[in-house]
Amino acid sequence: MDKSNFTPAQLEAINHVTGNLQLIACAGSGKTEVVAQRVVNLLRPKISGGAGCFPENIVAFTFTDKAAAELKERIHTRCREALGDVTGLADMYVGTIHGFCLELLKSEVPEYMKYEVLNEVQQSLFVDRHSRASGLTQSTTLTGIALKRYTDTRHYVSSLSILREDKAIDQPKLLGNTVATGLQTYEHLLHDKGYLDYSSILREAVNELHSNGALRKRLEERIRHVIVDEYQDVNPIQEAVVSELHTLGADICVVGDDDQTIYQWRGSDVRNILSFDQRYKDVTPVKLEENFRSSDGVVAVARDFIQQLVRRLPKQMKPTAAQDYEAGDIVALGFDSPEDEAQYIAQTCKTLHGLAIREGKETRGISWSDMAILLRSVRRDGGAIMAALNEAGVPYVITGMDNLFAKPEAEAARQLFYFLAGEINENALRPYWQAADLGITKQALEQAIQSAAQARQDMQNAQVGQFKVYNLQRQYMAFLENASIREENVPDGRGEVVFYNLGKFSQAISDFESIHFHSSPVEKYQSFAGFLRYHAENAYPEGWQDNAFVGPDAVRIMTVHQAKGLQWPAVFIPQLVRNRFPAKGGGGRTAWHLLPADAFDNAARYKGGVEDERRLFYVALTRAQKLLHLSWAPHAGNTHAQQPSDFFTEVLASKYVKRRRQDYANREHLPAEPKASVANVTLSFSDLKYFFACPYQFKLRILYGFNAPLDEALGFGKSLHDALAEVHARALQGEQIKPDEAAALIARHLRAPYAYPTLREQLEGAAERIVEGYIKKNAAEFKNLEFSEKAIEIALGDGVSVAGRIDLVRRIDNGEVTIVDLKSNDRAQAEAVTETQLHIYALGYQELTGRPADYVEIYELDEQKQKRRSVDDDFIADVKRDVQAAATALRSNALPPIAHKKTCGQCDYCNLCSAAVVK
Repeated sequence: MDKSNFTPAQLEAINHVTGNLQLIACAGSGKTEVVAQRVVNLLRPKISGGAGCFPENIVAFTFTDKAAAELKERIHTRCREALGDVTGLADMYVGTIHGFCLELLKSEVPEYMKYEVLNEVQQSLFVDRHSRASGLTQSTTLTGIALKRYTDTRHYVSSLSILREDKAIDQPKLLGNTVATGLQTYEHLLHDKGYLDYSSILREAVNELHSNGALRKRLEERIRHVIVDEYQDVNPIQEAVVSELHTLGADICVVGDDDQTIYQWRGSDVRNILSFDQRYKDVTPVKLEENFRSSDGVVAVARDFIQQLVRRLPKQMKPTAAQDYEAGDIVALGFDSPEDEAQYIAQTCKTLHGLAIREGKETRGISWSDMAILLRSVRRDGGAIMAALNEAGVPYVITGMDNLFAKPEAEAARQLFYFLAGEINENALRPYWQAADLGITKQALEQAIQSAAQARQDMQNAQVGQFKVYNLQRQYMAFLENASIREENVPDGRGEVVFYNLGKFSQAISDFESIHFHSSPVEKYQSFAGFLRYHAENAYPEGWQDNAFVGPDAVRIMTVHQAKGLQWPAVFIPQLVRNRFPAKGGGGRTAWHLLPADAFDNAARYKGGVEDERRLFYVALTRAQKLLHLSWAPHAGNTHAQQPSDFFTEVLASKYVKRRRQDYANREHLPAEPKASVANVTLSFSDLKYFFACPYQFKLRILYGFNAPLDEALGFGKSLHDALAEVHARALQGEQIKPDEAAALIARHLRAPYAYPTLREQLEGAAERIVEGYIKKNAAEFKNLEFSEKAIEIALGDGVSVAGRIDLVRRIDNGEVTIVDLKSNDRAQAEAVTETQLHIYALGYQELTGRPADYVEIYELDEQKQKRRSVDDDFIADVKRDVQAAATALRSNALPPIAHKKTCGQCDYCNLCSAAVVK
């Protein structure tokens, strides 16, 4: 480590290896690098000034999976630079608190292995579908008004989360509350159906951490240091997880900035970071105040603005000339109407395209993806901006599901399901697909519509159990295929953006169908049409669901909340209108009409106030590296939206803010060059499997998010896998497992949520036979097991890593090691692909233990056959090369189709690909 590259405060944090640490990190202060360097010191031997930890002794919590990938890659890189090859890095947990708690439940409590997780949208759909059994329609408001399906679902679900995640300080005030009573009903339903929601993951994990003595002992022996990033946004139940780990002897390092607390409406509590040194002993506070992201102008504007906060930790963000400031970089303008404001943004985007910007020691031309438009609410304020960008020919994407139906291709898809539900006719459907301008020929469109009409007619007479034929996803994909929609045929180079949005619609289908799969076809289509018409646009929280890897080269439109942790050379913050930003408290029913606020500790934070809005605006300001455009316009006919925001008025005091339009045409321009949108690539083997088969299939499935239709037998292979994982785990603890336990194991682990009764019976019988046969054949070998369900992660350099989980590691009498992958017909794949997978696992085993594996083995469960291969070093070298090539292709968006008769025929998306070869 070159100490000259760090500030004194950064070095103090890096070298702190004993006791609790409160790391206050201003925006752009390089906290990821500091945390990674500190982890290196924790792993460094004591004789060299470190803590002498092993990787398994460290847990690092991040707020998002994306942040986890960045931190993980940085840790791997810095460890390699400072310590060489560190054995067992995969044993270090770096991820979200939810992810840690879910892994804890599934690995420590066998009953939870088969549970599936409901996302927020699926949870609401689940409550609606089981409105009585979930307690919804059995509950009332505080004034006794009965809750209604759909209308009150969101508030009911929010109330359930508050009850489980917050800190009730007056339990008697909850006695007799119908929602508190309904919580027990709802939790029983969750367990009965085999689901966990986000709140129950945390609640159940805290219960296990607190009361499971064997688990506490294992964690006490293992965990020495816990790092919590974005600590200012931790809520009470998440703090309970951190506190429980501390009681087991772990030192706690919290990293955050009270000025950037923006999730109070989800229950986060700024008091956590403000009072950390009062609640934990022997705390060392360190302030990281230098900003290494933005220009001096951006830093000054943001710093002066946030200093108006009343309650904040003492600190002052300092500039480092990270970007060159030029007069005119920061502009604040008022307009006569939102339409004028939107046209200004669109034209300025065009002018900035290609503007030269410093990127490290190099310069490059700003591209579309270097610009972001941040809104307090995309749903409310995005319409005029999208219209102006469309008219100006500026490509854009709305990150997440916000305003999805404002895109013509998504609206056309919605109308397709109105048609399939019998609500509109062919003449009403046709214009939507024509208006979407997707390059569909007239003949292909007619063929697609007629096929959809036939499906609509056929499903009227469908029998119970024909769920697969009339699967929503299947009909959606069939229409796209029959219409011969191809990414490269979409006019004006819009193919990537169009497929990105069609993929998001596919995700919405999956959310709905995962809950409503067993409805009769007609009822399912009618219900889905109702969901699309009345609920879908508001079902997805703003900013919900981001693309995991890359997006098109397009301007980003997103909420400020979504922008946390991101940065762009050019940022626009429009719609700075009084009562909108800062937001005026909304009317209407909320969770606090269902729960007594005075029963909870500081319930007022959920509602937020001007200080919370100030923090949110500060986050928006500090996303800008160089160019920052602030604007407002009055809204005709809206008496509450006629004046500029007080925040807008405040920033006008800065000498860096210009109040006239700027001419950027005379500044240096270069060819627009998008910055690589994937800084770090963590691929699962499933991802790689699709990539190796065909990069374009990977793009459709993983990047765009097209989901394959649900299958009735889905879950069978995983159920077998889970049952055997319990067998192996118990064997590793010295238990004797007998073949006659197979029925109980399958009863505990079989999850086939989409199987009709007869099929479920067949699956249950098959699973029992397989598990019984496996135990009979392998019981004598159980004493030789080394690992079961062992997580691995292989860092291949340049930000590329592969994550996976080894089914089984068996050590034979002479010490030789065999890595085993269990396969059933349900999980069948080409043997060459499996061999590649196993050599990746061999790599992972060596990185985990420091020892090479001798053999890899495919164990075919259906026939109880073993296929063993010796580990091939040349093959491993080829695998390394191919994985790195995959990451390079992903970064450069070079994902072409590979035409092959066999693999194309097995692909769920072959009919969306011009190169596909099918029989």
